[in-house]
Amino acid sequence: MFELRAIEKRFDAVVALNGAHLQVEPGEIRALLGSNGSGKSTMIKVLAGLVNPNKGQVLIDGNPVTIQNGQDSRKLGIATAFQDLSLIPTMSVRDNILLGNEPRNKLGMVDKKAADELIDSLLKRFKIDCDPNAYVQTLMPSVQTMLEVAKAVSLKPRLLLLDEVTASLHYDEIEVLFSVMRELKEEGVAMLYVTHRMNEVFQICDTTTIMRSGETVTEGKMSDFTLDDIVYYMTGQRPETDAKGAGEHVEKADGEVLLDVQGMTVFPKVRNLSMRAYKGEIVGIGGLQGQGQSEFIRALLGAETVEDGTIIYDGKEAKFKSPAAAVVNGMGFISGERNREAMFPLRTIEENIIAGKVAKGNLFAFMTNKSNHAFANDAVEKYSIKIGELGHPANSLSGGNQQKLVVARWIAMQPKLLLLDDPTKGVDIHSRQEIHRILRKCADEGMTVIISSSESEELLAVSDRIYVFYEGAVSAVLSGANKTPEALVAAMMGMTE
Repeated sequence: MFELRAIEKRFDAVVALNGAHLQVEPGEIRALLGSNGSGKSTMIKVLAGLVNPNKGQVLIDGNPVTIQNGQDSRKLGIATAFQDLSLIPTMSVRDNILLGNEPRNKLGMVDKKAADELIDSLLKRFKIDCDPNAYVQTLMPSVQTMLEVAKAVSLKPRLLLLDEVTASLHYDEIEVLFSVMRELKEEGVAMLYVTHRMNEVFQICDTTTIMRSGETVTEGKMSDFTLDDIVYYMTGQRPETDAKGAGEHVEKADGEVLLDVQGMTVFPKVRNLSMRAYKGEIVGIGGLQGQGQSEFIRALLGAETVEDGTIIYDGKEAKFKSPAAAVVNGMGFISGERNREAMFPLRTIEENIIAGKVAKGNLFAFMTNKSNHAFANDAVEKYSIKIGELGHPANSLSGGNQQKLVVARWIAMQPKLLLLDDPTKGVDIHSRQEIHRILRKCADEGMTVIISSSESEELLAVSDRIYVFYEGAVSAVLSGANKTPEALVAAMMGMTE
């Protein structure tokens, strides 16, 4: 049995863990849940040897152990797969998996035959279709994530730590991962599973530990908890019931068309794709990974070249040559890749919020410090972003508050069309619900929203209509009584009449 007991960790004045505890048994899959900033990632890092606690004990089979670094963790039979990948992009798949774990022969040399067998068996087990000699940086993000997990499993751990590994995976890949996890469970491996996707928790986990503000607030069997219970323990508040729930949104299909796309082709992902979005409507875009969703959204924004077809936006044909031109014409864009596409991590919170205002405004417009401060402060208050001070760097915020920061930036600009590409990836359920409420309020006030998401539950909850992409084209349009989980999954797999 692995146990963390009365763990405390402080980063200067910030209390990350305050007497937190958890335990996980062999052959058990335990969910570690909590809002962004609750301390769950710090708990994982304590076991992984990346963070040394100020107080508390780590015990294995009842015996205290010391984990000061990653090597100590590995020697104790602990392996970790992180959301922020530990793979080296400029090395091959083979070298990444074997690094530090090379099979040796009797002479102490690398056993090439055994190494090849290990690589082949891992790729087959995780159904990863790639060249073992390919550089990791050339692979799709989801494939990289599967390799991250495969590398951890190759260490044959007693305890496997999975930190948000499904954030970049889609339906079919998650099923493969869960199949492997069930096999490991039968082999007696203990697993600690961190995720913000609540449907996964009920599907794969036996037990749960829930954290809030650095403390363990409850734990028990998964079957003893409902979704409302989990939200309550994570936030301290019972979930609010939206006046307009899933399936109760007002249909806008007889309203005014804001966007009309006909026969769009974006090489090589999108082919002859057509769709419409009406004013005041939330349009969802679903599909398995790599079906053209991101390319479609970026083509609307002017970041991808449209090979064929027409885009009628706000009554005129749109041929934006850059995202800047689209922003000037009333578009906004929110990406789920916060650090890469949406946020300036080292810039201040205030600078991040006013960035959209600067992008949309006149190049030579004069902006006072007072007006900028008031604009940023208003956005923070309006969207309940938990910050220290406006002058703190954006990366000082939790993941959920970072994403609300990006949402606030663009909604404060009141765009006619707001484009979102998997905006709640890695965001806790409470922040996700807040973002959904913000989007619904914006739509009710006349804004058109197009949201692509890797999560079926999110699309069903927030969308008026859902366009499902399959191999770069629309396989189905779901609305009203047809907007069901079964219909969505069938369309994602191309199983439509």
